[in-house]
Amino acid sequence: MINIGVICDTTWDNFILMNNKFKKINPELYRINALYCKTLEVVNNCCQKNNLTLIRNYSDSLTKTIYNMIKTCDVWLIFTNQIEYNTPPQLVISICDKYNINYIIISEYSRNIDYYSFEVDNSLSFKKNLNNINKTNYSHIQILNNIDYKDYNENFIKKSIISLLIKPDIRDKLRCMYSEIEQTKKDRYIKLLYDKDESKKEKQIKKTLKKINQMTFSLNRRNYYKNNTTDIN
Repeated sequence: MINIGVICDTTWDNFILMNNKFKKINPELYRINALYCKTLEVVNNCCQKNNLTLIRNYSDSLTKTIYNMIKTCDVWLIFTNQIEYNTPPQLVISICDKYNINYIIISEYSRNIDYYSFEVDNSLSFKKNLNNINKTNYSHIQILNNIDYKDYNENFIKKSIISLLIKPDIRDKLRCMYSEIEQTKKDRYIKLLYDKDESKKEKQIKKTLKKINQMTFSLNRRNYYKNNTTDIN
């Protein structure tokens, strides 16, 4: 299958524009590779809606993750308005330009005109131009030592990984609340307070008594009618 790398601005949330592109991708021929970050939810929702396989990528730094994706992706779909700096789309564009890797830029500012880094037939649709891309081997590319990626990594962490600071009193309150919730769940559990064999015996006894009562009622009813008939005669 042909691998498509998908990268977005850190503030990208345009589901409609992305979905319009994804619905033109054949799920039997292509699979999506995306960066594990806060924009992954938009990518994931579009993939699910269009039955596309999604591969999530992550490592200990942005550049290493992009490097691993570069080695497997045959073309990139870059959703960017080009108003952010030192972000994943900018890193991918710089690498693709340097090593002549195919990519397509999709922007909210030019919805009807996409930018192709390779020659295309403008009379063809996005789907047909995408289908003309052949699988490529980029495994020979060595980029980690040739790119100053420190700024990209720091900016990615700052914008995508927000540390959560909780005050001690709030932390204690949350622990208490979770403890109460857990205790409430335990109190609501249905506990087994009897032996299963004993329960079966009790049910059988009740069933037998019910049958005896029915037989006794039928017998008494029969005797009643019999005696009344004899008296009349």
